[in-house]
Amino acid sequence: MNGDAFVSSYFLNWYWWRELNSTFTTIPISPIIMKDGCSCGTQSDCIDSGGIYYSLNNHEIFAMPGLHIGCSVVETLLYSTFECLYNQTCIDLLLNYATSVYDQFTYGMNISAIDSSIGSRFKTNTMIQILADELFIEEWKINSSYSLFYSQCAPIYCSYKTQKDDYAIYIISKILGLYGGLTVSLRFIIPLITKIIYNSIKRCRNNRINPNE
Repeated sequence: MNGDAFVSSYFLNWYWWRELNSTFTTIPISPIIMKDGCSCGTQSDCIDSGGIYYSLNNHEIFAMPGLHIGCSVVETLLYSTFECLYNQTCIDLLLNYATSVYDQFTYGMNISAIDSSIGSRFKTNTMIQILADELFIEEWKINSSYSLFYSQCAPIYCSYKTQKDDYAIYIISKILGLYGGLTVSLRFIIPLITKIIYNSIKRCRNNRINPNE
């Protein structure tokens, strides 16, 4: 651990130095910086192309297509693709360098490239992250058979209930509710309107001019 960050044991995000006979308990470390300048010390989504390198001078022997190095093993896997597995030359080169590191690979290792002519909805350069999100499934097929389900379940009897709305009662209740609302409203409105009309008629009579006077 470095503060609140995980340190990869494969030197993917941090690199540390320690002498064999050193008695210091503090180990100096430095973040891994990708070719584009992205630092795994400050960002977790740094991605760089991967391949086979000389361990002494870090010289690239061969660039592995589809391999992308991240700041962790999980990100390296998810951001990579299966492009190399579709290329027999890439597989042979990978096995050649693998056998030079680990002799057990020489026993019965015969790997053939994936046939790219086989139809697939995924491209050869599709990231493993997308394949994992799609559960590596080419096509979903749903085949529903209620008769087979019934015979497999073998129930003693089946029953069901239906619910019907009584629209007649609903309409009557709405009308009664509207009538009740109108009754209450008119009880206050009609006296007010009657008073206004009465005052208007009375005012007109008082303002009428009699020519015989």
